[in-house]
Amino acid sequence: MHAARALKSSPGIRGWLGPRASKALKVLLILPVALWLGYVVIINVMLSTKLMARLISYNPIDASLQYESAWSLWPGVVHVEDLQLSGSDSLLQWAVLLDEVDADIHLTDLLRKKFTAEDIRAEGFVFRMRLLVDPTSERDLEAPHIEALPPIPNFANPPLKPALPPQRDLENSDEGYNLWTVHLEGVDTTLKEVWIQQVRYAGGGRVRGGFYYKPLRSVRVGPLAMELRSGDVHLADRVVARVDGDLDVTMSTFDPREIEGLDISDTTWARVRLDVALPGLDFIRFLTGEDAEPRVEDGSGELRTNLVINRGKVEPGSSASYATSHLVAAASSLRAAVEAGVDLRVGERGEARLEVQVPRATLERPGKGLPPIVVERASAVFDAPELHLMRLPPGFSSKVDVVAAAIPDLRWLNADGAAPDAPRFTGGAAFMRSSLEVDPLGRGSGVLSLLMKQGALRWKETTVKGDAEARIALDAASVLNPAATFRKSRIEIKDLAVEHKGEAWPDWWARIDIDKAKVGRGLMEAAIRLECKDARPAVELLDAEDAIPGWATGLLTMEGLKASATVSRKASDVDFRLLEAQGGNLAIRGRLTKSDGRDPRGAFLVTSGPLSVGIDLAQDGAGVHPLVGDDWVNERIAALGK
Repeated sequence: MHAARALKSSPGIRGWLGPRASKALKVLLILPVALWLGYVVIINVMLSTKLMARLISYNPIDASLQYESAWSLWPGVVHVEDLQLSGSDSLLQWAVLLDEVDADIHLTDLLRKKFTAEDIRAEGFVFRMRLLVDPTSERDLEAPHIEALPPIPNFANPPLKPALPPQRDLENSDEGYNLWTVHLEGVDTTLKEVWIQQVRYAGGGRVRGGFYYKPLRSVRVGPLAMELRSGDVHLADRVVARVDGDLDVTMSTFDPREIEGLDISDTTWARVRLDVALPGLDFIRFLTGEDAEPRVEDGSGELRTNLVINRGKVEPGSSASYATSHLVAAASSLRAAVEAGVDLRVGERGEARLEVQVPRATLERPGKGLPPIVVERASAVFDAPELHLMRLPPGFSSKVDVVAAAIPDLRWLNADGAAPDAPRFTGGAAFMRSSLEVDPLGRGSGVLSLLMKQGALRWKETTVKGDAEARIALDAASVLNPAATFRKSRIEIKDLAVEHKGEAWPDWWARIDIDKAKVGRGLMEAAIRLECKDARPAVELLDAEDAIPGWATGLLTMEGLKASATVSRKASDVDFRLLEAQGGNLAIRGRLTKSDGRDPRGAFLVTSGPLSVGIDLAQDGAGVHPLVGDDWVNERIAALGK
C-alpha cells in the first residue's frame, strides 16, 4: 500500500510510464503482498482449525497427524508444537513425536499423499516402532515381551494382526496402493527417545540427516548422524546400559519385503562410537526366558566401540572392548564366575583379532560340599582374515593358554548317577596348565601338563592312592571331525599304594611313554613303553597269581620292569598286545582282548632262561601250560583274531 501511494504521489513516474503501465506496476507490487496475505490467512485458518491434520488423517490407520498448535508466515514454512505423526502398514506401526518443529513442507506433495519436508529444526524428537503380533502364534498376549512393546498413539495395545486378510493385498500388489509416503531431509533435532520393539533409548542427544519411507515398498535412511548423551538403554523394564556415543548411518534404498532379520546389514554403512556402562547382563534372561539355563548374573562392566561397518563387513581400524570384574553363569548343578576382558581389533588389511583375557575364574557345584575349581591367567586369541556380522570367517586360527588351573578335590570328576561299581575318585587334587593352537583348517596342536597329588580312586575291590605327573603333547586334532593324534608324551606315577582284596602294594611307581596315539569317536590306538617297580599289581588284578609256577614268582617282585605294548579300543572292544616285557631274568609277551562286556581272553608266555610257562585266559578261567614256547603263544595270539 505504501508502494502504491508512493507511485500515486509521483507524477514523474506516472507521466513517464503512462496510465496503463503505471496501473500494471501497481498490480505487480500489490499482487505478491495480497497472495502472501491470502496464504497467511488461509493456511493459518487450516492450521488452527486442524483441517490439514484431518485431511492427512482421513484414514488414521494408514497415517494420522495431530498437534497442539501451528502457524505459518511464509509459504511452506510451518511452526508446529506438540506434533504427533503416526501410521502403519501390514507389518508394523510407527510414530514420530516432537515438542516443537519448524519445517519447510512441500504443500503440493500433500495432494499426492506424500509428506515431504526439509530444513527441519526441531526439539524433543521421539521415534517409536513395533511389529504387529500374530495372535494365532502367540499363546500369551500379556507376556512380558509383548507388554514391553512401545505404545503408539491412536493404536490399541497389543498391536494385533487382523484376523481377516486385508481387502487390499498391498504387500504383493500395487492395485489400490494409496499409503502415505514420508520424505524428510535436512533434519536437525534434539533427541528424547528412540523405542523400537522392546529396546528403548531415553536421554539426551541430537539427530541430523534424512529419511525416506514408502510403506511396503521402499526405505532409505541417511546420511544420518546421531549423538547420544547420558542416555539409558532399556530392555522392557530393565536398564541394560548407560550410553554416550555417536552414530553415523546410511542405508541405501531397499524393499522391506525382501529383508529378513539382520539381512538389513547388507544395505547399511555405519560408524558406531559408544562408551557404555553396563549395570549387568541379567537382562539376557528376558530374551531366553526366566527358567532358561545357564542363568547369567551380574556381568557389570564397560563396553567401548569404535566400529565402521560396511554392508555387514567390519572395516579396518575398527575396535571394541568389554571388561567385567564379575560375570556369573549358573545352571542347576554348576555355577561359574569369571573376571574377564574382551578386545577386538581390525587391522589395516581388514584382518580381525579377538583377544579374551580371564585373570581368574571359578567353577562350583552348589550343595556338593566341594571346593571350587580355580583357573588363573587364562587367555584366548582368535585371528581371522576378515570379520563379517552375517557370516563366519572363511577360516580362522586360535590359541588358548591356561597358565594355572586347580581341581582341589578330585571327587569333582565323579559323574552324577554313575553305577555303584563304576570307578570313583575319593580324594586328591590336580593342577594343570595347557596351551592349544588351532589353524584355519581346524587342525589343533598343543601341550597339557598335569600334576596330581594324593589322588585316590576306588573301583570294585580295588583302591589306589598316589601322585602322578603327565605331559601330553597333541600333534594333530580335528575340530570338525573329533579326532586327535598325540606325539611323544609321558605319564609318571609316584608313591602309589594299591589295595586289592585285602592285599597291599605300597610305594609302587611307573613311567609310561606314549610314542604315538590316536583318539577318535569310539576309537583309541596307542603305542606305549612302560617302566615300573614290578608287575605284581597287574598280575593280582588279573587274578593270575595262582597260575604262576614257583620258578616264575619273580614276576611279582622283579624290579625295574620294562615293557612295550600297543593298546587299541574300538567301541566296546579292547585289544592289548604286550610286545615285550623284561625284568631280571624274566621275559613276558602276549595279548589280552575284551569284547562286549565279556570276560577277558588272552595268552601270555613267561620265560626264564630255559624254563617257560604259558598262561591262557579263557572264558572258564586261567590255565597254565608249562614248558611251552613261542609257537604256543603265537598260535594263541592268532586265535584271538586280527
